[in-house]
Amino acid sequence: MKKEKMFYLNAIMGLIAGATISFAVQADDHSSQSGNRLPTYEELRAGLRSVVGASVNGGAGLDFWGVIVDRDGIVRAVAFSGKDRNAQLPIGRIVTTLKASTANNLSLNNFLVSTPQLSQAVLAHGVFQNLPDAYPINPLAFRGPPEHFGTTKDPMIGSAIGGATSLGGGLALYNEKREIIGALGVGGEVFPCADHNAAWILRHRLGLDNLPVGLGFSPTGDDNIVYDLDANGVSASGFGTPECSPIATAISKSLPTAYPINRK
Repeated sequence: MKKEKMFYLNAIMGLIAGATISFAVQADDHSSQSGNRLPTYEELRAGLRSVVGASVNGGAGLDFWGVIVDRDGIVRAVAFSGKDRNAQLPIGRIVTTLKASTANNLSLNNFLVSTPQLSQAVLAHGVFQNLPDAYPINPLAFRGPPEHFGTTKDPMIGSAIGGATSLGGGLALYNEKREIIGALGVGGEVFPCADHNAAWILRHRLGLDNLPVGLGFSPTGDDNIVYDLDANGVSASGFGTPECSPIATAISKSLPTAYPINRK
């Protein structure tokens, strides 16, 4: 095992062991967010619509589900980008909630992890091996009435849904004081990498990417997706994920420059 990988693994284990896990859209500019205010349903829905499209995220142009959870893992907003709830893949509502929950539960004020960085970490012998099995989903997520899904009356709102996933699209949210206040989940595309790209752009436009100067596992030291698998599918860092498509990969690599995080 490489020294670099050992450093990453030891660092993450030490941090997690000591942690208690308990919009208007403006073109590529940070909108005003302060304190612990999370995006509203209207801001989330408008934001989701702005990141749909193959040219934007590298996917197939499908519509998205979006979920916001607060620091306690409570669902605060659920929305979709399409004309109605049937315009998005039905599975996306639950999976997207898990993405937000996972990013929130595994991030701190000086430490951040995005869901695609867990692709290999949740496998056998990984840092978070069997994590999806260890953190169950609240059955409330499956309750109806279905016509309320993705609206201000979504049955998940006000409850902790839990669950864990390594699919791309889950990012922690940081206010202007660089404090984590919750997380964002975006899902619905055929490529999880495209979900990640959309989530990164949306977080930037919401002005909640004031990331801490801490440990990040991407080449740019943040929570961007990592592509470092060798010919045998093994990640050099332990936090890599398979590439989804050439377009999605190119967009992912351009994110820190095209939509830079705020570390001023």
